[in-house]
Amino acid sequence: MKKIIALSLIVFWFSGRTIANQTNPFEKDREEGTARYYAANLKGKLTSFGEKYDDSQLTASHSRYPLNTLLKVTNLENNLSVQVRINDHCKCEEEGRIINLSKEAASRLGMMASGKAKVYLEVIAPMASERMIDKALDNLLSKGREVNSKEEGKEIKELISIKSIAPSESESFSANHTFDIAGTEKSPKGFGVQVTALSNLNMVQDLYDELIKMGVKKEEIYVQVGAKDTGKIYRLMFGEFYTKQAANEKLSWLSQHGYKGVIRSHYNL
Repeated sequence: MKKIIALSLIVFWFSGRTIANQTNPFEKDREEGTARYYAANLKGKLTSFGEKYDDSQLTASHSRYPLNTLLKVTNLENNLSVQVRINDHCKCEEEGRIINLSKEAASRLGMMASGKAKVYLEVIAPMASERMIDKALDNLLSKGREVNSKEEGKEIKELISIKSIAPSESESFSANHTFDIAGTEKSPKGFGVQVTALSNLNMVQDLYDELIKMGVKKEEIYVQVGAKDTGKIYRLMFGEFYTKQAANEKLSWLSQHGYKGVIRSHYNL
């Protein structure tokens, strides 16, 4: 009985979302626009598909395609591609983009430094597999209770309307100072290689994780905090080099990993 009720619920998601957007969601099965990726603080949150968001999986959210649609996403800036599964819905167009990607998908597309990219979407498979539906059912029923229409309706409404969560900024990251990723103040000297400069500290944390994967030691990574009229800017940098020439040698290494770095002076030059 539980499975029948939950299956009806999933069918309702598919049909209701489709009707709300357009009669045939695959009428436009190719599109081009801006992609961004999920903030780190969404990890573990429930998606519209009934599963928790896992940033190590190749998933995405879209406003129009039914859940479990498979898409090929191509970064038009570097021609890298990745296949993702839609497991969430979003109001992307209202925020000037066409898709939200998981951290792993964004990493494979080489768009972590900027946090966004111009992409091309193609539908690979519009059909939902029975195995995926069973997984969603198990997740929905994992609490071991009957689906209550009032309670579940409120929960679904919250899940489908995924809203942006403001980045959490630690007060310890004061402007015109340099810190490690945990917020402990540091005093690097000379020059460093700046990988990115972002106003979102969560996205800086994501890129920090990427540098660790690339082999940069955590004690060599810094967050230099600057100030602009619009607020703080967090510059993710690595290395302590006595000369610009020495730092410049790391730029070619960085470009091999798909990132465009620049040389910047540490505050304690």
